[in-house]
Amino acid sequence: MVATTADIGATFEKNTFGLCQMQPLPGGGYKPCQAMVTQWSGAYENVTYEENNGHPLLEDSKATCPIGGKDCISIINHGQVAEITNRNLHNADPIKMDMINPFMDFATFRNQKEMSKTPKLIDYYITDVEGNRIESDITNYIGDKIIVHIETQDLINDRININMNNKFIDFIYKGEKLEKDTLKNYEITKNHEEIELFIEKEY
Repeated sequence: MVATTADIGATFEKNTFGLCQMQPLPGGGYKPCQAMVTQWSGAYENVTYEENNGHPLLEDSKATCPIGGKDCISIINHGQVAEITNRNLHNADPIKMDMINPFMDFATFRNQKEMSKTPKLIDYYITDVEGNRIESDITNYIGDKIIVHIETQDLINDRININMNNKFIDFIYKGEKLEKDTLKNYEITKNHEEIELFIEKEY
């Protein structure tokens, strides 16, 4: 949501700034402020929103109240914060960015940022049920359960095939023997998958 010059009237959340110094009471004190914006100044007029035909407000935009007068309301804090997106990084000119911030190699930063979001397989290894990595011949674990660990980045909801490829043993997954030692169409649901397999001698 963007605040625009079309936001007039009782447009603020609490619609008051305390007591109105422009409206003193006869017995002392002041009437409560009831902010009613009649117009805005200092907006960005090069952009017009079709929804309300308003121009976006800027940090230094000011509002006019019929009691306080022209430009008597200033913006101190606002919730409109710019956030750099991957599209911004991709479209930015590295030469200009290096001129703005000479202490940062923008081209390298952008490449690292884009690479960090590239889906990839980080690690793949097998352990016994106690978490010890199996570095020796896996046929020594016939009759036992093993855990296949798959660590990935940005692959959640993707599906992969896991080929164990061993001609001496069979792998059992959820009670079913894997055809050609391959767990097909396995869906990645987290960055570190732990898949339990039972090992049988191939007959």
